[in-house]
Amino acid sequence: MNTEMPDTFLALTFKFKSIVFKAIREAGMDIVPMEIQSLHCINNVSECTAVKMIELMDRDKGQIARLIKEMMAKDYIHKMPNPNDSRSQLIELTLFGQKTLKHMLKIEKNIIQTMKNSLSKAQIDQFNEVAVIMVNNLKNNL
Repeated sequence: MNTEMPDTFLALTFKFKSIVFKAIREAGMDIVPMEIQSLHCINNVSECTAVKMIELMDRDKGQIARLIKEMMAKDYIHKMPNPNDSRSQLIELTLFGQKTLKHMLKIEKNIIQTMKNSLSKAQIDQFNEVAVIMVNNLKNNL
C-alpha cells in the first residue's frame, strides 16, 4: 500500500464511514449517509434552513430539497415558519430525529474511541490540529 498522505487519509475516511454505516445497519436503523450528515448539520446549526444546509453540506438546491422531503417522510425532521424571514422555514429535528442522532453519536463515539487506542493525547491533539488546517485549506482554496 502506498503510504502517501492522500492514500492513508482516504483509507482512514473510507474505513471510518464503512464501519459507522455497518454499525448503523446492524442497529436496524434505516438511514443513509447523507441523512446522517444532515442530522449532524441540523443539530449543530441554530435556526437551520435549507439555504444553510446547502452551504454547509456543499450540495445543490435540488439535492437538499429532495433530502428534506425524504427526511420529513421518515419523521427525522419537521419544518416551521422562520420568525426572522417569512421567505424561509426553519428545519428542526423531531423527537424521532433526536433519538436517531443520539444513537448515531453513541455509535460514532465508540468507533472513534477504538480509533484512538494506543495513541497518546499529544498525538490525538496533533492529528486534530492538522485536520482542522486541512479542512480550512480546502474551504479557502476550492
